[in-house]
Amino acid sequence: MVQAANVTKFTAGGSGDNVVADGYIRTVEKVWLDSYTIGFTDTNSTIDIAVLPLNKKITGIDVMISTSASQTGGTVSVGYSTDSAVDTFLGAATITSANTVTSISLFGGAVSGQLGVGVNAVGKIGGFQAITAGTQTTISVKLNNWTMTTGTVKTIVRYT
Repeated sequence: MVQAANVTKFTAGGSGDNVVADGYIRTVEKVWLDSYTIGFTDTNSTIDIAVLPLNKKITGIDVMISTSASQTGGTVSVGYSTDSAVDTFLGAATITSANTVTSISLFGGAVSGQLGVGVNAVGKIGGFQAITAGTQTTISVKLNNWTMTTGTVKTIVRYT
C-alpha cells in the first residue's frame, strides 16, 4: 500500500517538516453563498461572486443562472477576477443547442443545461485545491454574448 502526501506526513507523526498544512486535514469547509439579480442587457459581463482570504483552498464552485430570455450561443466562465478571461476553473463553456435555454448549472464544476438543453462542453474545476494567493482572491463568473434584462445568478463557493 502507498500513501498520499498528507497521509505520509500524518503517519510520520506530524512534527517538523511533516506537519500537514492548515486547511488540508481536520478542517471545516466554509462556504460563500451569494446571489446577483441581473438587470442589464450586455454581451460581456463579469460578476464577482466571492472574496476569499489569502491561503484558502478552493474545493468547489456551484453556479446557477436563470434568465428571463432564452439564451443560445453564449459562453460562461468561472475563475479569478484578475484573470482577464475569467476562465481559471471553468473556461468558456458554450451553449450551442438549437433549442433555447433559460437556465444553466455549474455544480461542482460540471456544466449542464437545464430543461433538456445541452451544453457542448463539460468542464471540471481545474483549480481543485487551488490556493488563493496574491491577487487571486476574488472569484467571478463571466457571461459573454448573453442578452437578457432580468434573471438571477446564485452561487456557492466552497473553501477550507
